[in-house]
Amino acid sequence: MVSWPFLFGIFALFICLWKFPLPGFEQNKKYIILFILSLRIAVGLGTVALYTYYYTDNSKADVHRYYNDAVNMAEVHANAPDEFWANWFGLATDFEYEGRHFDCMLNWVHPYGNRMYNDNRAVIRTHAILRLLGGNSLWAHSLIFSIFGFVGSYLLCRVVGSRWNLPPTGLLILLHAIPAVLIWSSAPLKEALVLLQMGLALGSWFLIKNRIWSFLGAAAAIALLHFTKSYMAFLLLGFISVYSLSSYWESKKNNGFKFKLPSYFIPELVFPLLGIAFYVVFSSLTHWNPILSMLSTKLHHFLNLAAAEQAGSQVYLPPFEPDWLPFLATLKWGFVNALFRPLPGDFHGIFTWIMLPESMAILLIGFGLWLGKNKGMRAWFWASLWYGLALLVLMGVTTPVLGSLFRYKMPLWPLFLPYLWLSIEWIGKNLKRRF
Repeated sequence: MVSWPFLFGIFALFICLWKFPLPGFEQNKKYIILFILSLRIAVGLGTVALYTYYYTDNSKADVHRYYNDAVNMAEVHANAPDEFWANWFGLATDFEYEGRHFDCMLNWVHPYGNRMYNDNRAVIRTHAILRLLGGNSLWAHSLIFSIFGFVGSYLLCRVVGSRWNLPPTGLLILLHAIPAVLIWSSAPLKEALVLLQMGLALGSWFLIKNRIWSFLGAAAAIALLHFTKSYMAFLLLGFISVYSLSSYWESKKNNGFKFKLPSYFIPELVFPLLGIAFYVVFSSLTHWNPILSMLSTKLHHFLNLAAAEQAGSQVYLPPFEPDWLPFLATLKWGFVNALFRPLPGDFHGIFTWIMLPESMAILLIGFGLWLGKNKGMRAWFWASLWYGLALLVLMGVTTPVLGSLFRYKMPLWPLFLPYLWLSIEWIGKNLKRRF
């Protein structure tokens, strides 16, 4: 049952979007904005319905697991508010191993206990706050998470549109034509929070003119993203860093920078590769490799989980020990899975079929990168390239299940929208000329 305050809030939002223009968007296209928001809400509610009435095992459905923990967490507030807030801020151990509420918080502690992947708590905390604000059902929370994803996608399309001189409304339509974005960031899951926090971070950095407020806004959003999905915070920080350094380098060259480097020396390529080479040598000499240890632990856990639950869309991904040679042997399979799956023989369920157009879209992005290399957006090219490669490596070597791979690919699409747009535009122009 959706509470009346939540329904009234949604109704008020639709009225505001109809009456007042969204900054950066064409006012005469507001019906498109309302349609996309309505579509997000419908998909979010549909996802909850699917995992309630069709997949009835709530213990295996994230939409229910996180919400059920939040219900138990909110019940603590009714009896002991101080205890609730201490646990909400992570200042107590009542929900940890051996804690008195641990048996009621089944997803608060991850089996592998690593901050880099222990991202359940941000979703549980968000659900708990919504519960205290009157959201007394998962259906009500689904409405709010749909709006979270809508705000994030709106900000990201504004950023891409302003950087590339592309229509934000068209970018918003294209972004929501991608199934991974529409489905997972509309549901009451962490992907909605990730999209919101990505939008807040990049919106602050690129759209706020005051550099102090821009920095503070981006830093706050990345800090929140760290608690939602830590590796995404590092990847987004890397995107902003590479973009800023590349823009600075270009401005120096355009202003007559005297120090000449060889034409083959590309700072955006050479400097990150030197950093990677340093880490490889250092970790090999010291036998201290926290990144590979984390990835290896994650993959081992995922393989055990897939075997225990008999995942129907499991694909080949060999486990590896935290050393570079075994990692590289697994990496080739990771790239195949992340870039080219599903392959013939992989189609065992609805989500693997939905992945097929996304695999084709990745090929279009590759073509768009070639088309966009001379568009005067060198900084975005290198920043998005490093971001995308790092994300594909992380997903590829830790995710042996196609359904999860489809879901985890969601953060890839917003920053590659301009290249997807350029490919589709090029195809459209050539088809028009031919016919």
